[in-house]
Amino acid sequence: MIAGIVVLFITVPQVIAYAFLAGLPPEAGLYAALLALVCYAAFGSSRTLAVGPTAIIAMMTLEVASTFAAPGSADYIVVTIKLGFVTGIVLLVLRLVNFGNVISFLSHAVVTGFITAAAILIIINQLPTAVGLPSSGDTSLFGVAGYLLGNQVNIIALAITTGAFLLLVFCRLQLEGILMSKGFSEVVASSISRSAPMYVVVIGILVTSTMGLNDTQNLPVVGTIPAQLPSITLVSISLAELQAMLPSALLIAMVIFMESISIGSAMASKNRQKILPNQELVGLSLSNIGASLVGGFPVAGSFSRTLVNFTSGARTQVASLITALLLLVTLIGFAPVFYYLPKAVLSAIIIISALQLIDISGIRKSFAFSSSDAVTFSFTFLAVLTLGVESGVIMGIVISFVLLIRSSSRPHVAVVGRVGESEHFRNIMRHEVKTDPSLLAVRIDESLYFVNARYIETFLFNEVADKPKVKNVLMICTATNFIDTSGLEMLEALCENLEEVGVTLHLAEVKGPVMDRLKETEFYARMKGEVFFTTDIAFKELANI
Repeated sequence: MIAGIVVLFITVPQVIAYAFLAGLPPEAGLYAALLALVCYAAFGSSRTLAVGPTAIIAMMTLEVASTFAAPGSADYIVVTIKLGFVTGIVLLVLRLVNFGNVISFLSHAVVTGFITAAAILIIINQLPTAVGLPSSGDTSLFGVAGYLLGNQVNIIALAITTGAFLLLVFCRLQLEGILMSKGFSEVVASSISRSAPMYVVVIGILVTSTMGLNDTQNLPVVGTIPAQLPSITLVSISLAELQAMLPSALLIAMVIFMESISIGSAMASKNRQKILPNQELVGLSLSNIGASLVGGFPVAGSFSRTLVNFTSGARTQVASLITALLLLVTLIGFAPVFYYLPKAVLSAIIIISALQLIDISGIRKSFAFSSSDAVTFSFTFLAVLTLGVESGVIMGIVISFVLLIRSSSRPHVAVVGRVGESEHFRNIMRHEVKTDPSLLAVRIDESLYFVNARYIETFLFNEVADKPKVKNVLMICTATNFIDTSGLEMLEALCENLEEVGVTLHLAEVKGPVMDRLKETEFYARMKGEVFFTTDIAFKELANI
């Protein structure tokens, strides 16, 4: 009960804010959150995940839907509803193909770069609203900058945005500690401090309504929110619309899944619970379909609302059902209250939410630990900023695959020898080991396939050429999980070419599934060398050490 009530306090202002971010009327966010909470509670696997509109998905919705219609128009609203429905269907298809059990195509570096750049774009696109201007037609970095320079700032709106932002920062960084020092429990202090969005909403409404700032100072406000329940509307999508939306819906669906599964798993681990990825796809699918049926837009798991839900004591999805019930009451009985809510307050809520998406420590870790991740992050980040969210993510995926292929094409190959009198074998460049000049023992730390076959073949030929006393070549296959046709052809050519110079090729420690496939080939039938069970046995037979 407590968790459901507390989450309501941040759900209402956030979903209204994200509706405006997506270029939609405020009720679209409320409607989307209402049915998304119910559908996920019935079909999702996480006990505490709070599903509804989020900043990233709202931004992606704006970018995609803007290519079909002008934001704010009736046609635009219809497009976002259809986009939510198609996204839900895509998530359901992903469940049917067991996508939840497959490693995602979005690497950590791509996700971090995408989220960081998207957060910056969200902040940039909120700057006009923060200073009392209508949203810029051009959502690009330079477009918004030019728009701001060419228009007059509303000082009152800027003051309200600044005040709301500072209050949100204070509540996030200081309030919890102050309350705990006054004797409040950690759970109560955390719940109070994290409900800050509702505080700025209430203050903003009171200040605006009592001083009439919307009339006297032209302060933009939310305006009328229909005090009624959403109606169920079945969407009809033509084949042409489906084909046009499908690529964008697929990308949004993947981001929804990644965002939600990450949040859900993080919360589940704290209580030794588990998340079922394929069940998550079902829950998220029906949440998006449900949101579209009541006039909403694509939804995902919200980090901030899920964290508040968890820390407030939620242990099952009953908390989300309570939030949905109270949201229903808010829609029916309190919708007119939000008429005087300044859009500047919503802008502050969005900006503070976007800032929380920027993971500085994660970025530092990527640059410090992996040059490939650093390149992928930088490429994705710049592509999203300059080309847009959708194109940027696609290009990030492409560059991560290019770097992966580049890395796999030059696998680590180690010439090894025996460590003392033991049965252990290590790299001759790193350890003091015993070797035999007549035996070249090489450990291939990768599977043998088209990407690296040529490199491995060249490496072995060069080693044999540099060591004229070599009579036997031993390939240690501990890391070889599969061999494709190119790898098999490489082994055949290697075996034949080595035999021509009086060298015999042997294999060791070949895994069972790989060995099963090799036994069916002509290479295995024709090879003169042996396949040894262990490297130790191979050394005992082939080397004088």
